[in-house]
Amino acid sequence: MRFFSAAALLFALVASPGSAQNAPREFQELATGWKFIRADAGLAADPSAWETVTVPHTWNALDGQDHHTPGATARPGERGSDYFRGVTWYARPLDLPQAWQGRRVFLVFEAASQVAKVFLNGQPLGEHRGSFTAFAFELTPRLKFGEPNELRVQVDNSLDRTIAPLAGDFNVDGGLYRPLHLLVTDPVCITPLDHASPGVYLTTKSLSDATAQVEVKTLVSNGAAAAITGEAVTEIRELSGRVVATQRTPFTLAPGGAAQPVTQTLTVASPHRWNGTKDAYLYSVAVQIVIAGRVVDEVVQPLGLRTIAITEADGFLLNGQPYPIFGVNRHQDLRDHGWALTAADHERDVALIGELGATAIRLAHYPQSDYFHTLCDRAGLLLWNEVPFVNETPNPAEPPDQPSAQTQAFNANLEEQLREMILQRYNHPSVAFWGLFNELRPGQMNAVALPEVRRLNALAHELDPARITVGASDKLANPTNFVPDRIAYNVYPGWYSAFGSGPTGDIGGLVGQRFAEQKNHRIALSEYGAGGNPAQHQEGPPKAPQANGGPVHPEEWQAYVHERDWAQLQSNPRLWGTFVWAMFDFSSDGRSEGGQDGINDKGLVTQDRRVKKDAFYFFQANWSRTPMVYLASRRLTPRTQAVTEVKVYSNCPEVELLLNGVSLGRVKPDATRIAHWADVQLQPGKNTVRAVGRDSGREIVDSCEWSLASATAAP
Repeated sequence: MRFFSAAALLFALVASPGSAQNAPREFQELATGWKFIRADAGLAADPSAWETVTVPHTWNALDGQDHHTPGATARPGERGSDYFRGVTWYARPLDLPQAWQGRRVFLVFEAASQVAKVFLNGQPLGEHRGSFTAFAFELTPRLKFGEPNELRVQVDNSLDRTIAPLAGDFNVDGGLYRPLHLLVTDPVCITPLDHASPGVYLTTKSLSDATAQVEVKTLVSNGAAAAITGEAVTEIRELSGRVVATQRTPFTLAPGGAAQPVTQTLTVASPHRWNGTKDAYLYSVAVQIVIAGRVVDEVVQPLGLRTIAITEADGFLLNGQPYPIFGVNRHQDLRDHGWALTAADHERDVALIGELGATAIRLAHYPQSDYFHTLCDRAGLLLWNEVPFVNETPNPAEPPDQPSAQTQAFNANLEEQLREMILQRYNHPSVAFWGLFNELRPGQMNAVALPEVRRLNALAHELDPARITVGASDKLANPTNFVPDRIAYNVYPGWYSAFGSGPTGDIGGLVGQRFAEQKNHRIALSEYGAGGNPAQHQEGPPKAPQANGGPVHPEEWQAYVHERDWAQLQSNPRLWGTFVWAMFDFSSDGRSEGGQDGINDKGLVTQDRRVKKDAFYFFQANWSRTPMVYLASRRLTPRTQAVTEVKVYSNCPEVELLLNGVSLGRVKPDATRIAHWADVQLQPGKNTVRAVGRDSGREIVDSCEWSLASATAAP
């Protein structure tokens, strides 16, 4: 399959590899032709016998899914776990058409995990440190025409205490796991070298029903030997393509390649707002660089006109109106693929999240694919982006006024990851929040983490004053809880703590306690939930299983936890949003529980995306506007209890239950969209259960079969 990255799709709007000579901008995908070795073979090694792979690629697609026993001996070349973390090499020839002579050629990586050292024809191009953001190099002065070029990349995902993340309940897969491509431009171009951003930054300066003012800052680079005079021609286009605003701005560029900004302000009359899942309307902004009457470069970016805010009176506001944040958490992970996701994988995930009825996604715990952002722009899903400041700093006991060289390097890298995340995702209207940390540990950690969180917060506001900074905390009285604009908490009643335990009891009490810590400012829940294996079940009243390491995680208990939580969250005036942990099961090599190795099973959908668990349909009933009916515990068969409760999730006004063709009556679902039938008598052998919802004269039907193995009464 030919895979186009989000950035490549934008380039392809202007020119493609098959376009005419001297097109403004050309793109060549580098997906095939790679040789790979899972060893530190060295720059001079012969790659002819190496494995042939296609990019996106990770070497942890399979070995990151099994269980690592702490203290176990690692296999050769592995670093403290039984999924490989170490040094590898990729090699690929570059065949360059003669038509590219006299043009500029850039190499753009969407990500590599986690340290990438890039070489062209045996000479170093540069290094990138960090697993989740894009980076780019200019190849122009080092390319050879008329003879072969060779690209080599050393990639190392070993734990490095100067690079975040240092910890976390997820794997750090290695590899060129996102796409990369060559970008070919005129000597004068919009630079891709400003932290691998698009080189065009769109800022909505004002927005009303009458007008919108949009600032467009374009970074233009002159790679020619002499000064150049030209102009930037910028158009804002409606979805139909009609131009609604335009501006031409002359410029003069000094030679040498250094990027120079051209800033313009355009006005859109009667703006059509980007309004989340209700109406995800997108304009586009096309910036053309014109020299001597010829268009030499063009970049097209999405523009969503919208405002965001959080108030104590109304919670989250989108375009000045209360807007529900029904959120889920998502890892970039898929069964048997690890982090090496395709465009189709991202599209399926967005479709499933949309089917659920969610309005927001927390990208835990790191920046994710630009293409995923593009899909969320179009779907109207709000995004919480997050730098991977997870759990730990390098040396938590050191004094904050005398940081070690290791800590200084870690902080500098973390700040660079934040800068890259913000500049690369700046134009996506889906992005509402910049996340600064997750579950920083208390105690001495605060002396080291607190100054760094303050620096991250200041940097985020400097780069992007319009968006909201947030953090995710699992502890009260942590000083970092008070640094971001808004704080969210990770809580797991019914899972890591028993329902009703402690002074605060269920999730409503935990929310109240944390709301009080924030001096009655609204908070969010960044994580809540429970594990569930859809192949494991329990009959009768729900009973809490063992969470960490427990061999059985019944699907029924996961659903029960979410039912009980949501009853206290859905209209809670102390909250500005909630984010379920998690949308999908994901690999976590240190886990072995719920009958599965190497998986965190708190997802609403299985890791392979094949099974939507009962809890998925519970939230769909509460969040989706599409009429639906779902019979819970459908997979609990064969059964041993003849008398059972039947539970149906539905957003229909009423639901009728039929057992073996006989109606057991119509029920109106309760406030959490659950319809109950108690003391239903099953017959020995096969039982056909059918639920019929009625909405505006339509019938919505769900059915399943249960087998009763014996006719024993419920205890």
